[in-house]
Amino acid sequence: MSGFDCILGNPPWERVKLQEKEWFAQRVPDIANAPNAAARTKMINALKGSDPAVYGEFLSDVRAAEAASTFMRNSGRYPLCGRGDVNLYTVFAESMRDGVSPIGRVGCIVPSGVATDDTTKFFFQDLVDRASLASLFDFENAAPIFEGVHRSYKFSCLTLRAPAPDAKTAAQAPAAEFVFFAHKVEDLADERRRFTLTRDEIALVNPNTKTCPIFRTKVDAELTKYIYRRVPVLVKEATATTPEENPWGVEFTRLFDMSNDSGLFRTREQLEKDGWRLRGNVFERGAERYLPLYEAKMVHHYDHRWATYDGLDTRDMTDAERADPSAVAMPRYWVPSAELRSRLGEAAAPAWMIAYRWIARSTDERTFISSATCPAGFGNSAPVVRLLGVDSVTASLWPAVGASFALDYCARQKLGGANMTFGTATQLPVISPSMIVDAGVGCQIRHIFVRGILELSAIADDMSPFSSDLWPEGDGAVFRYDPERRFEIRCELDAAFFHLYLGTADEWRAKASPELLKALPTPRDAVAYIMETFPIVKKKDIAAHGVYRTKERIIALYDQLQLCLATNTPFVSALTPPPGPPTNADGSFAALPAWAPNTPRPANYPAHLHPPITHREGMD
Repeated sequence: MSGFDCILGNPPWERVKLQEKEWFAQRVPDIANAPNAAARTKMINALKGSDPAVYGEFLSDVRAAEAASTFMRNSGRYPLCGRGDVNLYTVFAESMRDGVSPIGRVGCIVPSGVATDDTTKFFFQDLVDRASLASLFDFENAAPIFEGVHRSYKFSCLTLRAPAPDAKTAAQAPAAEFVFFAHKVEDLADERRRFTLTRDEIALVNPNTKTCPIFRTKVDAELTKYIYRRVPVLVKEATATTPEENPWGVEFTRLFDMSNDSGLFRTREQLEKDGWRLRGNVFERGAERYLPLYEAKMVHHYDHRWATYDGLDTRDMTDAERADPSAVAMPRYWVPSAELRSRLGEAAAPAWMIAYRWIARSTDERTFISSATCPAGFGNSAPVVRLLGVDSVTASLWPAVGASFALDYCARQKLGGANMTFGTATQLPVISPSMIVDAGVGCQIRHIFVRGILELSAIADDMSPFSSDLWPEGDGAVFRYDPERRFEIRCELDAAFFHLYLGTADEWRAKASPELLKALPTPRDAVAYIMETFPIVKKKDIAAHGVYRTKERIIALYDQLQLCLATNTPFVSALTPPPGPPTNADGSFAALPAWAPNTPRPANYPAHLHPPITHREGMD
């Protein structure tokens, strides 16, 4: 037999491309500490005259790095890992796998990104497809195991077999074993944390990339697989034999790069000096407009006014500011409206938009954060979500799915780093529009969603177009910001989403695995379990209320909803008035009561809605 029976190693963990900051850190610290890439390049070029020896050494090392990178990417020696910005550990791992005998094993220590990163997806996919993966045990360096390495750094003990010679042999290979977030070797013996995944199960959870989900426990693995068998991924890419599946018509767009597009940005001082007039947070001059450039930290669930710039720094907007429908979030920069339209390929700026936060961690209070917003430019930290081919009411449901604890729980199983990449986002299990329409007819689940989303999102004048799209009879009316009402509405929505994600008790008994049924006998138990995986939400609730009230209220509403579904009776909100617009006798949204200018508020005017703009002066 050819090849080695045992290959052990700790490959170098460094990028082949020369890193300018690191290269100059010891030689010319001023260049390493340059404020940006353009300034650094200018300082490097100046070395031609000031220090030609260092400049020549730099050019030589750049050439050597580029030559090595070219060989790795173009020679054919590393077809799976010789791609993009190559890291040495990947090509070492590929070589080690290629050198093992049919009965041998490879053992190596590599960054955990080998299983989760987009740059290594071809290698990991091949490991899965050809049954080469024996085990992957992921460690967080919290102990620390490696001195001098940051304690949050993650690495894995990766064990590989030789590739299976054919598909039949690969299908018969033992399932790979996994442990994630271990802190010490003894954690590998904990049966609650150790689990297996087959090729088909990895493909179920990550069908496009075949990268590895990150489960903290065996229960997480079983529960996530159950959800993925019920709920489709957001976008399932086309294969040679199947077409693309994209029920939301979703398309992600990065509009403005904060570095490369900075020449388009204008500050308030610059615009005012040039004669532009600020109205709200939009600058106008004749028919021209400059729109605010939003950054990810400025938006949160159901809130496009989460934070505002106050000078050079951002701060959270206060509840008093959010209660003022005319209040706006102020950006650091503004961008031309014409440039936004050009990048979106539209003749006019959209009435409202959807964006999500690129920076996302599984250990934060919440992970997937998306919101409907007013028209704006968005920096690269907040990609825009475009839903093509669906109506406005259906599109409005998408941020609500993203805000649900059910989806957020699944998102936490997918993140190995700090970025919610397009590849990760498209492989999240997202309830399809048809599932919302078809579920709970007697309970009117879709109506629960629309009226709740409308009240939660349309709380400011700049979201009046959003209100008009969902409720044409309301003439763009917006809702009062009431934290307690918002809490109740969000719990109602979460209870409904848990039903859609987990199914009925009968479905649970029929389709949950034996391991899952043993740990969580009912879907209600799964709701309670999922809520316990959000420790920061729990900690804040207990500090403010003495109990984990978010969990308790969602479970109570979940029980109420299950009873309504079982008896085919409408769900009745505990709020007075109920969430959203007033309704007609048939449940459809009604027009607002007539209110003549300069007259007192009509007795039947809903208390949770702001008065028309023409009535506000001197009233609110």
